Amino acid sequence: MGQPLRASNQSMQQTDAPPATGISEKPFRPQSTPGPSQDTRQVSCVVRGYKRRLMTVVHPLQARVLSRVIAYSLIMFIMLAIPIFKPLMQSLENPALSWQERAVVANDLLNLHARFWPWALGASVVVLIHCIHSLLLIQRVAGPLHRLKRVFSQIGDGNLCMKATLREGDYLHPEADLVNQMTTQLHSKINMLKHAQVMLALDATRFRELAAVKNDPALETLAKQMERNLAGLKTTLDTFKTHSG
Repeated sequence: MGQPLRASNQSMQQTDAPPATGISEKPFRPQSTPGPSQDTRQVSCVVRGYKRRLMTVVHPLQARVLSRVIAYSLIMFIMLAIPIFKPLMQSLENPALSWQERAVVANDLLNLHARFWPWALGASVVVLIHCIHSLLLIQRVAGPLHRLKRVFSQIGDGNLCMKATLREGDYLHPEADLVNQMTTQLHSKINMLKHAQVMLALDATRFRELAAVKNDPALETLAKQMERNLAGLKTTLDTFKTHSG
C-alpha cells in the first residue's frame, strides 16, 4: 500500500513543476540613456552649425545691398507714378469742370490704372529677380569674407596652420592665396626662430657651466640673465602654433 502512494506523490510533484522551455531567463537590465550633457552638446553643435550657415547666407553686406536695391526701386515707382497720375487727380478736383468732363477724366484715370499696374507688377517681378540674382552674386563675396575673417582671427591667436579655403565659384581667390602665402612665410620664419632659440639656450647653458668652472660671479650673473631672456623668448614663440594636431 505504501509504494503506490509514494509513486503518486512523485507524479504529483512532477505535474506541479513548471514545464521546461528553451528560453533562458535573464535578469532585466535597463538600457543606458544618454545623459543631459550629451544632449546639450549635440543641440549646441546643431545651433552653432545653423548660426554659421545663417551668417554665411545673410551677411551684413548682402542686407545692405538688398535694402538699397529695394529702396531705389520703390523711389523709381513713386517718381514714375507721380507725373502720370497727378494731372488727372488735379483735374478731378477742379470745380470748373462739368460732371461730363469729370466723367471723361475719371474714365481716362481708370484706363491708366488698368495699364499702369500690370506694368508695375511686371517691373516688380523683374526687381525681385534682380534681388535674388544680387543675393546669389554677393554670396560669392560674403562667403569668402566670412571665411577670411575666421582665418584672420585664428592667425591673430597664433595659429599659423590655418589655410583659407574657398569654393570653386567664389570670388577673392587671389586674396585667399596671398593670405595662405603670408601664413606659410610666417610659419617658416617662426620655425627658424624656434630653432635659433634652442641653439642659443644650449650656448647659454655652456656659458653658465664655463662661468661656474672659472668661478666668476659676473659671468654667472650674465649667464643667468641670458637664460631668463631665452626662457621669455621661448614662452613667446610657443604661443605660435606651427604644427597641426
